Amino acid sequence: MFYFCGMSLQPLLDRLFARTTAGIKPGLERTEHLLDVVGNPHHHLPAIHVAGTNGKGSTCSMLASVFMAAGYKTGLYTSPHLRRFNERMRINSADIDDDTLATLAAPLLEEAERIGGTFFEITTVMALQWFAANRVDVAIIETGLGGRLDATNVISPLASVITSIDFDHMEYLGTTLDAIAGEKAGIIKPGVPAIVAEPRTQLRGVFEKRAALVGAPLQFVDDAMRVEVDTFHPDLSMTVSVLSDDRLDYVTTDLCGEHQARNVAAVMATIPVIADAYDITADHVRHGLMHVRRNTGQRGRIQLLRSQPPIVLDVAHNPAGLAMLVTTLRRCGYPDGSWQVIFGAFADKDVPAMLHALKPAVGTLYACASDSDRATPSNHLASMALEAGIRAVVDEGTPRAAMLEALSMHAPILICGSFSIADEVLKVLDQSA
Repeated sequence: MFYFCGMSLQPLLDRLFARTTAGIKPGLERTEHLLDVVGNPHHHLPAIHVAGTNGKGSTCSMLASVFMAAGYKTGLYTSPHLRRFNERMRINSADIDDDTLATLAAPLLEEAERIGGTFFEITTVMALQWFAANRVDVAIIETGLGGRLDATNVISPLASVITSIDFDHMEYLGTTLDAIAGEKAGIIKPGVPAIVAEPRTQLRGVFEKRAALVGAPLQFVDDAMRVEVDTFHPDLSMTVSVLSDDRLDYVTTDLCGEHQARNVAAVMATIPVIADAYDITADHVRHGLMHVRRNTGQRGRIQLLRSQPPIVLDVAHNPAGLAMLVTTLRRCGYPDGSWQVIFGAFADKDVPAMLHALKPAVGTLYACASDSDRATPSNHLASMALEAGIRAVVDEGTPRAAMLEALSMHAPILICGSFSIADEVLKVLDQSA
């Protein structure tokens, strides 16, 4: 329970989460209205805007960590959260505090309820208002869904960054990669430099067309540098090689995976673009990338929670993300088929494809479902897992039951498939520490 000014914050949070029932409403008009109500704080907010299917949250955290290493007061807005709503907005290493959260939420909720504003629209305005009030030197802003009609697309950033593109949220973004890329490209704005980390040449035309239409300088990361994993480490960190302008450097980061190498490249390609506004050196980049989790509180991206036996948490929630998880674990020295896998997924995801991607890692799969209305029932997950060819499947019902059973096996544990199961699983870990 949270309190502010002697009153419980919980009713405000309940009202805020109730706005999720308004669904996803593409469009900027409600966000712009709410911003106008609070004085348009975003108009003078220096920001970097990040969109993409996979990697945008990690890229945001990397960028924020680099800015912090350079001594800048840095705002970071990401979603969703793992444990507490406050995690969604941070300044330097601190989540927004409860009193400030309540002060920002109360008037916005009243107006949003009147106009039909959504949860994410309210949250976005709160973050922009908080960052502006605290005069951050830079705000790193992650899109929620898509880009063109995402609530965050009200800002006028210093740079627009687009990470990798894949199939996700197809009911809103389109059923082809070109269509999805087009929605992500919607964050490219007139005169604002755009950095694109998506590697597939067949999608280049989508970004080139948008950049030409609005007159934005465009930089494809692969044209600027080559970043490859040099060494995977058992603690799920890695060292990458960076080849740029015939210069070879090595950088270690506490995030791991081939996809994270591409995110590192996106960050390193972005820094020169904003060099006129910020003094960021190679040492700042090196130290920032080495301490992303510590600096930003980033959690749940192929994260080693315990080492003996290993317990790993990953919140990837589409087939491409889970395939990368399996590959990364293998390359860090963990054998296939060795994991007690706690798996839950939302019903609007391609769950069969997710299970096929996950299959090589599975020793035993514990199917579970969070209390979200969007969660796939655990018995359905168990059936789909068997159909995917996973031999050992247990329907555990809840994430808590699944975690307790997995812990009793004293074997490597992998928690994955959804943000929604992480909180319940982490509570069990907290209690068993």
